[in-house]
Amino acid sequence: MAENTSVTAADIARIAQVSRTTVSNWRRRHGDFPHPVGGSGNRALFDLGQVEQWLARSDRMPEREPHERVWERIRAVAAESGESADLGEVVADVQELLLHLSRDDVPAVGAATDRVAAHPGGTDLVGAVREEAGTPGLARELSDRLHDAHLGALGGKAHITPGPLARLMADLADVRGAEVLDPACGTGTLLRTASEDGAVGLYGQEVEEATARLAQALVGLVPSGAPGRVAGGDSLTADAFPGRLFDAVLCNPPFNQRDWGADELAYDERWAYGVPPRSESELAWIQHCLAHTRPGGRIVVLMPPAAASRPSGRRIRRELLRRGALAAVIGLPAGAAAPLHVGLHLWVLRQPGVGIVSEPRVLFVDAGSDQEGEEQRRAIDWEELRGGVDEAWRTFLDSPAETADVPGFRRVVSVVELLDDTVDLTPQRHLPVAAPEASADEAHRWAGKVRRRLLRTLERTRASVPGERWASREAGEWRMATVADLARSGALVLHRAPSTASGLSPAAEEGAGRGPRVLTLADVLGGREPSGCLTAPADSEEARGRVEVRAGDVIVPSALARREASRARVATDADAGALLGLNLHLLRPDPAHIDAWFLAGFLEDEDNLRRAGQGSTVIRVDLRRLRVPLLSLAEQRRYGAAFRELHGFRTELDRARAAADDLDQRLSSGLRSGLLAPPPPTVSEAPGGTEVPEPPNTDANV
Repeated sequence: MAENTSVTAADIARIAQVSRTTVSNWRRRHGDFPHPVGGSGNRALFDLGQVEQWLARSDRMPEREPHERVWERIRAVAAESGESADLGEVVADVQELLLHLSRDDVPAVGAATDRVAAHPGGTDLVGAVREEAGTPGLARELSDRLHDAHLGALGGKAHITPGPLARLMADLADVRGAEVLDPACGTGTLLRTASEDGAVGLYGQEVEEATARLAQALVGLVPSGAPGRVAGGDSLTADAFPGRLFDAVLCNPPFNQRDWGADELAYDERWAYGVPPRSESELAWIQHCLAHTRPGGRIVVLMPPAAASRPSGRRIRRELLRRGALAAVIGLPAGAAAPLHVGLHLWVLRQPGVGIVSEPRVLFVDAGSDQEGEEQRRAIDWEELRGGVDEAWRTFLDSPAETADVPGFRRVVSVVELLDDTVDLTPQRHLPVAAPEASADEAHRWAGKVRRRLLRTLERTRASVPGERWASREAGEWRMATVADLARSGALVLHRAPSTASGLSPAAEEGAGRGPRVLTLADVLGGREPSGCLTAPADSEEARGRVEVRAGDVIVPSALARREASRARVATDADAGALLGLNLHLLRPDPAHIDAWFLAGFLEDEDNLRRAGQGSTVIRVDLRRLRVPLLSLAEQRRYGAAFRELHGFRTELDRARAAADDLDQRLSSGLRSGLLAPPPPTVSEAPGGTEVPEPPNTDANV
């Protein structure tokens, strides 16, 4: 007999794609709504099967993909398991079942089925999985979709390598026909990409056991059928592949580790290039990767930019250069991978073979130098980025000594030139900005590109000017309600983040660590995506005490300078999963009662803030006292659409301003360096108004 799987009212709201208030109304108004099977009050539990039948019977069940139905079962089972199993463990069990179903391995299927069924409500989950994974192809597809759903549920807490970046790393390592190792594999994205690029063996290690099982399932389900193994445990302190060498190593290691085992590993034989200082965990990972690579094999490691210049690591950097182990350092644009506000680096290394490398050289590439302000950071053109980096890398491999410099983008530098007191490997430091031998055509091309971007932005700005077809309205007093009134009625929920008065420092949100993403006060005021990153890990007390942002939330600053423009932010899908930063308030409106853009628009009102704020230089806002008009939901949506239009207009103006500043800088630099010349005078401007004088240098007149 199938077990009952219990769900909460919040789960029902998610399944039916409605609000919690709507579910409460169904319970009150419909006598045939399923009765609770456990819990009480707001924590009542309902039988999932009965709920789904009621939703289908009353035509309230939205159309869902097969993986969505299985995913809801997984969430329900994880919630009912309580402390006995978290979401990741349930997903890992399901992925193992899918792996063995795809291989039609009957004994292994039986064991995996028993593990899933052991969870409360697991029998129903097994049935749902088997129903949707009838063939090996369907099992692989379902596994991929569940993997993506799980990463989405983790939000900023997931340690993942974005797909386009994984593809670039696999290209640089040239993994075709290679056995590949990823010693910090997370859920297996890099290994899966290596398989798609022709790797013949896939091996990894992940410190979290449940995540390692997820990666093992993902690797096992690769269409190529490449053999491999993913082990659990810490690669640095409990290496699962001691003494084994691989053709290529890909790695996106944790950054800024303080407990990576510096004391117990002080005399480890892997430190062939020097014992890593306690603050240089990334250089420990670099040497771990080198220790597992065959002579001539390649290593590609994602690194924080600070690792290229920290004084504590210069001795190891010097040895990597002297022995010819470091081949390239590639600067990436901000947003390429977490932490999103930092432009990370790719270090490309090769395991030196027997003998001495003659005149070793290093390729420096700055693939983030062509960023187009905030607009570029929001949407990286990965195809263009990969093409530029690949062309630079292939050219360097063919002829390092003859690779031409490209100002602002690439340069090949002799190791002798790099062995100074700092051994700074930051790409921007070594790239020519406007070398005398640079082509005037190149400078003209860059200036033209920025000019076209500005013109496109201005055109969008012109098209977004609001106010057309807006009607006049009879003057009259609004019927108002305070935020406190709306919170008491259940129309919204108010959350407050900790303030600096609690002893926390804003610097704790600006680290380059692997903690959760944070939406900071500067992001809200500047209209940026979440740029913060807690230095504390996801399971720390500070992280657990923070509110997680959801799409549709309204975020407002708790304090503003008198001259500072008020900004209320409606959270988007890009914000979802980030933690609420210091000195911010969050309102979570019930969409059945309040339109988020309507709410944000009226919360930005200066008179409203003055009434609810205190202070002469800095206004500290008592959010509970802010007032909002009482309008029907249809009217709210009309006003909300107008406020959203105004928000879009402000955003385009900001982009136009950034593009104008960029064009001004490039044109001014081109004129001063002699690579650009002003336009020739017209006939009317020429002496005598009859002829145009010949420019002194036609080659520079671009």
